[in-house]
Amino acid sequence: MKSSRAYIILCVAMLLLASCGQQYAAKQKVKEFVRQHATEEIDITSFSDLDSTRVISDSLLQTMRKTALSDPLFKDVRLGDIPKSPTLLYIRMRYGEDSLMLSKTFYFDRDLNEIIAFK
Repeated sequence: MKSSRAYIILCVAMLLLASCGQQYAAKQKVKEFVRQHATEEIDITSFSDLDSTRVISDSLLQTMRKTALSDPLFKDVRLGDIPKSPTLLYIRMRYGEDSLMLSKTFYFDRDLNEIIAFK
């Protein structure tokens, strides 16, 4: 009984650590993207939790990518290739001042290799 309980606790701890690592990696990729491509100083105030979605269609993804290339907040944007997997990871970055809080949502492939779109 004790060994099965310890095993369950160990598995939950490992899952939490893995998800924390992914969360950290996603935040770092977004911060680096903002640092490299922002046309103005952006004061990032917070991030949402990293999550996954399967509801982004190819046409919506293409529209987001096209819009991203003309977003006045960023210049010289280079996005990663669209993955074949229907599952994407995303994280929302909040920025601005308390009186005017804004956000951008960044989409990644499942392995967090590249930002493939944002809105």
